[in-house]
Amino acid sequence: MLRAVTTLVTLDAFAQAMFAGRFMAGSYDALDAHQANAGVLFVGILVMAGCFAAAWLLASAPGWPAAVGAALTVVAGLQIMFGYRMVLAVHIPLGVMLVAGLLTLTVRVWNPAPAAIAGTGQ
Repeated sequence: MLRAVTTLVTLDAFAQAMFAGRFMAGSYDALDAHQANAGVLFVGILVMAGCFAAAWLLASAPGWPAAVGAALTVVAGLQIMFGYRMVLAVHIPLGVMLVAGLLTLTVRVWNPAPAAIAGTGQ
């Protein structure tokens, strides 16, 4: 379940970057898709963070994914704010960091550390 949610959110983040790229290439209709998908992506990140928190609190899963999910939720909220205020000098690099963070989280969820596999909880 956590792998599926994280993968879907990361794929949506790549779609969001694609909409932004299309807009910057001159397709102004892509801005509408970018705007609409911002809310979808935020809700996806929020749901993902909630799933990680539930796994941590209820199933003794490691806590670091819940912390990363919470941080990504804050970053996504800031990303939306800077986007609507058209502060592109912050919005674009923050978007790159958000996608990189989601991709890193997805890789870690699919390839857990050896200690986590052994059940040590680290």
